[in-house]
Amino acid sequence: MPESANYFHLNRLFVLRNIAIAGQLFAVLITQLWLKIDLPVLAISLIILQITLFNVFVWIRLRQPKAVSENEIFIHLAFDVLALALLLYFTGGATNPFVMLFLFPLTITVTILPIRYAWWLAALAVICYSLLMFNYQALPNGHDMAQGMDHSMHGQAVSSEYDLHLMGMWLAFILNACLITYYVYGMSHTLRIQNKQLAQAREQSIRDEQMVILGTLAASTAHELGTPLGTMSLLVSELEAEISDDNEQVHKDLDNLKNQIVRCKSSLSDLSASVGMSSDLYGGRLENAVEYFDRLKDEIVLIRPESNIQYGWDDLNPVSQLRTDRTMSLALINIIENAIDVSPDFVKWIMYSDQDKLVIEILDHGPGLSNKALETIGKQPYSEKELGLGLGLYLAYAAIRRKAGQIKQTNRRIKGSRTLIRLPLETAE
Repeated sequence: MPESANYFHLNRLFVLRNIAIAGQLFAVLITQLWLKIDLPVLAISLIILQITLFNVFVWIRLRQPKAVSENEIFIHLAFDVLALALLLYFTGGATNPFVMLFLFPLTITVTILPIRYAWWLAALAVICYSLLMFNYQALPNGHDMAQGMDHSMHGQAVSSEYDLHLMGMWLAFILNACLITYYVYGMSHTLRIQNKQLAQAREQSIRDEQMVILGTLAASTAHELGTPLGTMSLLVSELEAEISDDNEQVHKDLDNLKNQIVRCKSSLSDLSASVGMSSDLYGGRLENAVEYFDRLKDEIVLIRPESNIQYGWDDLNPVSQLRTDRTMSLALINIIENAIDVSPDFVKWIMYSDQDKLVIEILDHGPGLSNKALETIGKQPYSEKELGLGLGLYLAYAAIRRKAGQIKQTNRRIKGSRTLIRLPLETAE
């Protein structure tokens, strides 16, 4: 199941909280060892431990399938505000330059949650800041305490504390700017990904709707073609009886016409049969790949006996199995017939296994595809043939994608075009 935006937001909060824990521990070490400031280390350590345990809970939560809600995101941000308030209480309260970090959870809330959550968190941050103005443990100056400075050095000590405060404000500003930039960038990146996924889903929905319309039209057309084909078959039989046996060319043409009528009837029969077979409609049948393509080759030879096709699938794993149905067979036949139409003297059809994929390459020596054809084919019906409707390739692309396959058509460097198809394979034990 694809994760929601709230899931990515919670995961990013988990990462940022880990960074905050590391930064807090580093800050405690710096103030104790370098600045010589005496802090209530035990109380601060317990707060950091609580934040760590909370983040362990978040880590477990991220591995559960339950969706992350907006209320849950708000609770996590409120926890961060309260944890920061407790740390600031033991480290100087509102005089601590890192008090401006209250803005960071608020910035996140304004960015990713509805406005009511932003007002609630703003109220919580203001209350915490206001309380820290009057209730906090003052931050002592370790150097003054250690050296016992006299009254004459008081002005220099105040100046030193002020410089330290400015340095802290500068560091806090840099940290806050970096955190906000990181989070806002991550959020916008997530939104861009989701917009891309929505666009793809919308495009797929449009294609599915077009396929439904084409399916309805195909069923209606198949129903209407039954009677004309029957009439044509009777007329051909009557013409054969009326024409003398001496006219061999006319009999040959009538035989060809009869074969085409039989082919049309067979296609309509296959269409009706496939509708009644759940295996064709839902997933297809699992067949041996070599046997399937041998049978498909025989079918193409019957349809286009005059074609000159070079076959090659000797390298195909003999135990490989392929999920097939009639729609995929018709798709491959249509692509090969198109290659025969533009290059009757040369068509090369080769296949081989590439890990768990079946790779099909169809090469021809035709004029190649125009730039417009390369951009349009597979997205909507398109044909450059004089009497072509463009439905064949459009349906072929849809059938291959339906089998979790990939198809790409390109022009060859020397001459002709190249169709590359990848289909998932299954190997029998």
